[in-house]
Amino acid sequence: MFDDLKQYINNRISYAKLEIVDSVSNMIGAGVFGMLVGVFVLMILFIGSLAAGFLLGNWFDDTGLGFLFVMIVYVLLLVIFIIFRKKIQLIITNKTIEAAMEAIDNSDDDDED
Repeated sequence: MFDDLKQYINNRISYAKLEIVDSVSNMIGAGVFGMLVGVFVLMILFIGSLAAGFLLGNWFDDTGLGFLFVMIVYVLLLVIFIIFRKKIQLIITNKTIEAAMEAIDNSDDDDED
């Protein structure tokens, strides 16, 4: 009976370790996916900014003025982000917690299958 109890405890410890590995791997997978999406968004933003700078430059007949206008838009966005930084941080924190809880829920769903 003592050996059965010992085996049961060892199995529960192994199961808990596997649960942790599953949850962490789901969170890492979601994080890597988020980074890949972020890289592509930055590439699109960069190329779009170049296109907007040249387009506005042609419209104003001065390429430098077109890029200056694009920079002013980004400075205004930066000021808005600084003003609303607490709310933005709260939104990011909530999304991170939701993703972590979803990863844990997904590992629980996998166990039931």
